Amino acid sequence: MKTIAFKIEGSSVAMPWRILCGVAVLWLALSLCAASLLAQTPQINSVQFTGSAGNYSLTLKGSGFGHPTVPLPYRGDVGNFHLGDAAQVGRGEWGYTGDANVLTYASWSDSTIAISRFGGQPCDAVNIAVWNSVSQHAGTWGGNVPCSVSTPQITSVELSGTGANLQMIVHGSGFGPFPSNMPSPGTAADLNYFKVVDFRSHCGARSSLFEAGFGDWGGSPDSVTLYYTYWADNQIIFTGFGGSYGTGCASYKVGDPLAVFVYNSEDTTFSQAQTAWGGPAAASITISVEDITTGESVANGTTIPVGDTFQVTVTGAPEYDCSGQFVVTAVGAPANPPSVSEQLVGFVIGPAVGTNTVSGQDILADGTVGSGNDWRISASCNGTSPNSFAFANFEFLTSEQ
Repeated sequence: MKTIAFKIEGSSVAMPWRILCGVAVLWLALSLCAASLLAQTPQINSVQFTGSAGNYSLTLKGSGFGHPTVPLPYRGDVGNFHLGDAAQVGRGEWGYTGDANVLTYASWSDSTIAISRFGGQPCDAVNIAVWNSVSQHAGTWGGNVPCSVSTPQITSVELSGTGANLQMIVHGSGFGPFPSNMPSPGTAADLNYFKVVDFRSHCGARSSLFEAGFGDWGGSPDSVTLYYTYWADNQIIFTGFGGSYGTGCASYKVGDPLAVFVYNSEDTTFSQAQTAWGGPAAASITISVEDITTGESVANGTTIPVGDTFQVTVTGAPEYDCSGQFVVTAVGAPANPPSVSEQLVGFVIGPAVGTNTVSGQDILADGTVGSGNDWRISASCNGTSPNSFAFANFEFLTSEQ
């Protein structure tokens, strides 16, 4: 049998190559296993509802769910599955440890979970959280029980900042007008129309969570409040946590799985349709331009003199990786040649590369005699989570002085 010699702490050792290969294979398998465990973060890609009002079955499709913690089938509560129903205020949690509303867990694999006997109604906004029992990482999903009525819709959620200064921008439709009891600027408060839940895995508590910003329709308002700064029919913004944030386990960390519930602001009794969102946040990017000649920032839609030099910078949320490009185009006057692509920059930004900004080379803001250029900048990038895309644009002019 062929042998291979190698050294351990200065000593030569000869081993049969088959044994050596076996050791190598075992080491590789253990390494891959360890990496796999670290990567076990649930991702819920779809939820299918079947059945009828008061008795729905749900099938979850995705990855990283891990294994069940109880023999199946099982009717009762478990510590790694949560279903919340926004229409059932005060009693709307199903299937999680301590819930009076139990579920039947029919099957559970790493990619598919089937449950039944969910007592929701058509149009109810529901949120689902799943924890992998080995890694304790969680994944979330949000949406509505199918119905024929138009409900509010959340199309995307952008996050920036961390800790108490987390900023969230919720995009969608049907949120209703500016609430009459919107807190004054600089004041954190609760509203009946909005709720954010952090299904974090840290703090040493298994499958722990905290809730913020919800008035609970006359019940028990959240002790963790939100700094609401903007509300329109298509967008809601808050810029941080207040109240009891930071006490106990009420803290947000980058990567925590979140859920959002939105009620229409004209709903006075939580009887109208609402909606929910859950999952990894979408990537987001912004464009900024600096006039290198003057050292000042260029505002979108303004004008700088011909002959100045400028630089373009694209910035993303520091918590999320994003891969894309930006292009700078000079559009001449109608009598001049068509637009010219002045700069094209590909980039990767985020934790993976240690920076959330990318800048291009300096560009001379030239133009023709008596006429400048219309400078247009567009940027796009692809986030790492499903359906995570970001776009931004910027425009300014140059003119002869």
